[in-house]
Formats: sequence, C-alpha cells, structure tokens
Amino acid sequence: MTAKPKWLILTDELLWPLVGMGLNSLNFIWASSNPDLGSIPYASLLHFAHSLETSMVTNEAGKHSVAICLLRQCVETVTLIDIGLQETTFSEPLLASWKAGKKSHGELRAKLEENIWPNYGTGFWDENWTEYFRNFAGAVQPYAHYTQGLMGWQFSVVDTNLSKSQYLASLDLLGGYDPLKASRITLFHSILGWTLGRLLLTHGKNQDVLDREDKILDWGKSLASSKLLFHKENWGVQLLADVFFKSGASYFDS
Repeated sequence: MTAKPKWLILTDELLWPLVGMGLNSLNFIWASSNPDLGSIPYASLLHFAHSLETSMVTNEAGKHSVAICLLRQCVETVTLIDIGLQETTFSEPLLASWKAGKKSHGELRAKLEENIWPNYGTGFWDENWTEYFRNFAGAVQPYAHYTQGLMGWQFSVVDTNLSKSQYLASLDLLGGYDPLKASRITLFHSILGWTLGRLLLTHGKNQDVLDREDKILDWGKSLASSKLLFHKENWGVQLLADVFFKSGASYFDS
C-alpha cells in the first residue's frame, strides 16, 4: 500500500478544523457588524464547506466531472469569505454592492487585489497572492458550464500505468473511479483548505489558527512539491482532464 503523501496527512488534520475556526471568526465579525451584510461571508463559508464535502463524496464515487463543478463553487465563495474577514469599512460597501447585484466576483477580487492582497505574501512558489489566486480561479472557471473539457472528466481509466495510446484506447465513458483523476481533485480539495488557512492566518485574530501556523505553512510547502502540480505553469493546465506521465514515472509523492 502506498503511504499517504504529507499534504494529504495535513489535509486530514487541518481542513475541517479550519472550517470551524473560520465560522467562529466570521460569526464574531457578523455579531459586531451589520447583521444583514455580516451574514454573507458566514453563509459563503457554509456553502464552501457543503460544496467541498459533496465534491469529496462524488469524487470518491467516481463522479469526477461533478466533483470538478463543485470545486468551482468553492473557489467562488473564497472571495466573499476573504472580504468578510476585513475591516467593516472595507467589507460592508463591497458586500452591499454584491448583494444588490452591482459587483461581480471579478470586481470584488479587483478591490482585494488593489487594497488587501499586497499584504498576503506569496502563493505556493514565489508568485504573489494576486497571481496565485487569479491562476487558481482561472483553473476552475472552464467548469462553470458543461463543455468538452468537462466531459473529459467523465471518462475513467482504472490502470494509470499505461502509455498515452493505451490510455486513450481504454477510456470508459460509463464512468467509474479513476485513481489519477481522483487524486488530482483531492489535491485541489487540499489547496482549497490551505487557501482558507492562509486567509485566516493572515487575518491574525483567531488564536486557534495562529497556534497552527507552522503546520499551515508546512502544508503549503508539501502541496507545492506534489508531482500532481506542474510547477509555475499556467494553472489552466492543472485541471485539464487528462495528463500523462513519462514511462516509469509515478504521480505518488515520495
């Protein structure tokens, strides 16, 4: 049996506790702010948690295209969660505009990029947070609608040790659990959890989060070294349905 990679061990340990800590932080902010607007980030984190949980279940069941769609839902909520963690003088006008349908998620991210993200440091590698999150959001954007790219996630291949020609010949549209596809989606579940952890850590007002700072940073390093990520390439490539490893190469972490 292949040992769990470090990033997955840390995911099991940190992801759901961080969701709970995030809800506690946002609930405190909600209680001290405009109740109508303060409910938006809290509801967004609940939707994040529900979408993430359902994505995990569908991924494990081999319904990988559905799991990918839910990934996009998770990423969309992160912008509102991020805004909700900021001072109310910054957050409330933006949340009000979003609720009234006057600002899109892209416009909200532009405000974060201008005023907040320069203080967030780097993403996985040496890219700034703006580049990191723009690439992450862009990677899931194509799965907002049923497209040819999304259809590719419906095919499964049980044996991952195949040549490219063998792989293409063995595609099964009937679906089923594909270990490589499932592992790649699981990695993105973990990236979502780490992203939430970094936001809460940068916010710096929840002691339970601060006590886990070293583990959250270590989590990011282990994710960055995964063979399932293609270092610094366009993140759109990270979520193409099919990837191929050289003969004898493995996507399992050492």
